[in-house]
Amino acid sequence: MNIALVGGKIVTPFRVVDNGTIVIKEKKIYELGKSSDVKIPDKFKVIDVSGKVITPGFVDLLVHGGKGYGFADEAEESIGVVSEYFLSHGSTTVLASLFAKPEEQLLNDLRRLADYIEDHPTANIKGIHMEGPYLNKELKGAMNESYLWKPTVESFGKIWEASRGHIKIMTIAPEIPGAINVMRAAANYGVVLSIGHSMANYSEIEVAIDNGAAHVTHIFNAMRPFHHRNPGVVLSALLRNELKIELIADTLHVHPAVMELLLKLKGSSGIVLVSDSIRAGGMHEGEYEFADQKVFMKNHKAVLEDGTLAGSTLTLNKAIKNMVETANAKLTEAVRMASLNGAKVIGMEQHKGILAAGKDADIVVLNDDYSVEMTIIAGKIGFQKKSSN
Repeated sequence: MNIALVGGKIVTPFRVVDNGTIVIKEKKIYELGKSSDVKIPDKFKVIDVSGKVITPGFVDLLVHGGKGYGFADEAEESIGVVSEYFLSHGSTTVLASLFAKPEEQLLNDLRRLADYIEDHPTANIKGIHMEGPYLNKELKGAMNESYLWKPTVESFGKIWEASRGHIKIMTIAPEIPGAINVMRAAANYGVVLSIGHSMANYSEIEVAIDNGAAHVTHIFNAMRPFHHRNPGVVLSALLRNELKIELIADTLHVHPAVMELLLKLKGSSGIVLVSDSIRAGGMHEGEYEFADQKVFMKNHKAVLEDGTLAGSTLTLNKAIKNMVETANAKLTEAVRMASLNGAKVIGMEQHKGILAAGKDADIVVLNDDYSVEMTIIAGKIGFQKKSSN
């Protein structure tokens, strides 16, 4: 289907084009500009999006689940349900996230995701974020301590083989014995290494950077607080330009004033908005499960029995809203952090995360309350909000 979106406010995300038109031909953006300057070819489906905001499709690098399902579930329908849920909230590129499990269970999870990715090339699941299994038990967060692995190149080889090369990011604690050898091996396969669930000090992180670390998983969470005489992951994340940081902008994991500080320190190019959503995302309040542990969700906040935060119920359209309304981000900045920045981390910025001729037609149409009106993926309407009439 060839489509023209007409009359919306286009956030590229570097600038805003008011009363703009986007012409979509097959899977690509064919032309973009002010409506007065763009001629729509004959026989194109014209969709009036006046009063709406048009953004690039969102890129979410950390998603465990939603709508009652998780990527680590064995249920046949689980991956598809989570995929569709996030598509309905504008995420056209998603990394399915897995967590530490006993060896054969984790390898089976990886194989199942690899099968789905290969069998559904036009879906929004574009790879895997392996959160673990080489994490520091001192800062395990919501991870099941008994399932964490000791880092060895041999065990990572099994993980890589089971994923069939679909792991794009791996969260690791670089200070635990053997981790640097694993990082070096993973980096040579092209995996983006992310520091997380870590007690590492500043000098250990310098070594990690030299061995492939380029990213920090959910800043401030599962890491020691900032200390001026004993700096660790937080200081390194703020100071070192080599490291991009993930931010769960739900105002629960990080206070809005701290979100604003992060924006001042790292700039809109250094922050990647992620959801870290779990099964409870998009669901009613109640009891859920994560890594064989009970999770309780109330007022959109998910916690273990001891009160530890257990992922989120966030989606990236809400993260954009929170950055603009509570952290003083410009709309262009918030959209960039939810789209282009994530695409850059996983090397997809030539095709995704930006609205311009020749780019993939992954596009979100937002209402003025930041709810998603429509999601277009690879030039096709993947989600459209039902009319209330």
